[in-house]
Amino acid sequence: MRSFLVPPVLFRRRTLRRGFTLVELLAVIGIIALLIGLLLPALNKARRASMQTKCLANMRSIEAAQMIYAVENHNYLVDASDQGDFDITQGSWIGALQKYSAIPLARRCPADQSPYFDQPFVSGSVSAYRTCSYAINNYLSATHFPTGLVPYQKISRVPHSSAVIQFVELVELGQNAMADHVHADAFYSPLSPKLTLIKISAEISVGRHDGRIGQWSAMLNYSFLDGHAESLRLQDVYTDPQHNKFDPTVAH
Repeated sequence: MRSFLVPPVLFRRRTLRRGFTLVELLAVIGIIALLIGLLLPALNKARRASMQTKCLANMRSIEAAQMIYAVENHNYLVDASDQGDFDITQGSWIGALQKYSAIPLARRCPADQSPYFDQPFVSGSVSAYRTCSYAINNYLSATHFPTGLVPYQKISRVPHSSAVIQFVELVELGQNAMADHVHADAFYSPLSPKLTLIKISAEISVGRHDGRIGQWSAMLNYSFLDGHAESLRLQDVYTDPQHNKFDPTVAH
């Protein structure tokens, strides 16, 4: 029988691995950069909204403690401390309210970027750290009530408690950043709305939660004497002495 021998022939198949060209890499990088550019604003917005919500929760807790404080102290309102122009016991009113709260009261808004939490503010020979993001409306503190007016020492004296702001978010820089109350009676300038806005921005952190720093349309958190807290535009809480939510005689 005739046999046929077939010489073994090895066919080696080469797998060619083709890399990305420079143009393709640049295109991919461009697409990634575009996606990041589209996503970052949404992520930042979500982050700001989360911090705003946490801040509102802080303020509601403080107001809840204030309500219990009033019940147990014959309707009296908690006062800002009286340490002169430079208050080294900032936020001492939170200490007064703490025993009326079932949870630790938060002193700092998560969006508060004041450097004085980490390094002291120095004024002359006095040096102190910032300990609180929130401040009392001076119309509701007998220790800092506007001169010449009868102070609202009791919550029962306030005619429209749901319309009157008690606590605000304090400005982050300068000597006012170390206060524990704001001078709402001194916000107004008869010269122009712009000067009024400048005076308000010197005490309140206008635009902390939406980036519209120093604008009438800027959003900020406020808590009210009836216990609720809201995010409101500045123009909705203050226009002039006859139209604002700080002075109990005109707030409604």
